[in-house]
Amino acid sequence: MKFRILLAMLFSAALTTQAQTSDLIGMLTKEMGITSDQAEGGAGSIFGFAKENMSSTDFSSLAGVIPDMDGLLGAIPGGKKKSMLGQMADQLTGMPKVIDAFGKLGLKESHIKIMTPLLVDYVEKKGSKALSNTFLKAVTP
Repeated sequence: MKFRILLAMLFSAALTTQAQTSDLIGMLTKEMGITSDQAEGGAGSIFGFAKENMSSTDFSSLAGVIPDMDGLLGAIPGGKKKSMLGQMADQLTGMPKVIDAFGKLGLKESHIKIMTPLLVDYVEKKGSKALSNTFLKAVTP
């Protein structure tokens, strides 16, 4: 009996996280006219860039308001190329890495300028103005 309750609670939590992630991804697809895969990979690449530039404490706070942050970070297109160009792309960091990821998703660099404020607004609504400001500073080149 306890096992069933625990299983039901875990299933409910998973559905809630999925619904919240769908809320974020749905907003991005609607506002930008892009696919879910593009929204997930694009958001993941911007959050990955933020992670490079934020303290672990600040990023942990950010991850606390972004549903399935690990899933979004995992959606960043990786490319398993072993050519010299592929190896160089794997070594990219910062904004060049974001631009490369957007390109692999079939998005333009201009999409970064559209998606970033949408994510900042989302962080402010789900978190706080202070957290959204910290996030904005981390992703502003």
